[in-house]
Amino acid sequence: MTRPRFLTGGLATLAVASAFTLSTPAAHAEGSADTCGQSAVAPVYTTVVHDPIFRTVPATTHQEWRWQRDVPSTDFEYTKVITPARDETDWTRTVSGAVEYLFARTVTDQPAVPGTPAIPEVGHFNTVVITPAVTVLQDEYQHQVTGKLRWESPDWGAQNGNGDGWVKTGNTRELEITPAVTEQVWVIDVPGTPATPGSPAVTHVETQWAPSLPTGDGWTGPIDTRTADPTTETVTTDGPPPAGAGWTVVATRHVDAVVDTVWASSAPDGYTATGAEHPGASTHEETDVTSAAAPAGDGWSAIDATLVTITDTPASQVLVTPGSVDQVLVTPGHPATAPCPGAVVAGPQAAPAVHGSVAASVAAPVAPARLPNTGGVPGWMAPSGFAAALAGAVLIRATRRHVDR
Repeated sequence: MTRPRFLTGGLATLAVASAFTLSTPAAHAEGSADTCGQSAVAPVYTTVVHDPIFRTVPATTHQEWRWQRDVPSTDFEYTKVITPARDETDWTRTVSGAVEYLFARTVTDQPAVPGTPAIPEVGHFNTVVITPAVTVLQDEYQHQVTGKLRWESPDWGAQNGNGDGWVKTGNTRELEITPAVTEQVWVIDVPGTPATPGSPAVTHVETQWAPSLPTGDGWTGPIDTRTADPTTETVTTDGPPPAGAGWTVVATRHVDAVVDTVWASSAPDGYTATGAEHPGASTHEETDVTSAAAPAGDGWSAIDATLVTITDTPASQVLVTPGSVDQVLVTPGHPATAPCPGAVVAGPQAAPAVHGSVAASVAAPVAPARLPNTGGVPGWMAPSGFAAALAGAVLIRATRRHVDR
């Protein structure tokens, strides 16, 4: 809602100024020629501000939901023959005893183990010193005159007058005084192993009665002969009798087929549809996002708890009438008239223009000595002023009404 606002003070001023203007000297209103000595009157203006008027455009929205449905399914019957139907016949016959032979063979349970001879050890002798040899160190001496050589102890020259012509040649030797005492010790390099005795094989004899030599190795014989007792044989077949003579029927029966049946939405491998069907388990579906309309397909319903309101266009303000500022003329001005003959002028007669106040024009300076000829006031002037004031009050009241946009 927008409420246009007017300057009620300006309108009141306009109404009062209108009344005042209507009550000015009759000489002006009636266009009298007796206008001497009139002061200049500046025009009076007032400012009227008109506020802009806006209209509110509401937002546009729509509602959306998430959607759900239960999709039914149909299961079909499929079958597969595990064992086909058949007719079984029991047969029997008596077989006379046949000649059998006894065969034998030796079976080794544990093979023989040969003995092993003894293996002597391998070694060598080492010489071990029991008492080391006793030795002395000797230096070689040479006589300076004769050149003869001899071996003596290192201090021999000092003990014999500085050697009496003997000097060391620099050669030394270690002379054994007592030989070392040694012993030969046997060291084993490879230990020997003792001999081990052998063991004979462990065996047993198997025998078997058979019409001919049994299969396998080692059979010998026959070592005996016998006639077997008659035997009764029984065989079940799906149709024709078994091979051989003497067979007779004991019983015949029908065996139904063994069929596996499954219910599924599609045929498993090796299965055949029978044409039967029944409702299967339904599948529940829900959309992940909201939408105003249901997805494609049947059976969708909105989930009430997921209702959301989507704003398509937000609310806005639309300018209906732009605002403005107007300068309104309240009373027109006029220039000063020539002084009346014999009038005393007290000061300047011109007055500056006054805006927004009628009182300024009323308070303009006047001549103190003699007033100009203003003439009389007609009798209709006062009622006209009151009527103008009343019209201004009505206008002010009308501007205060609220206008909804």
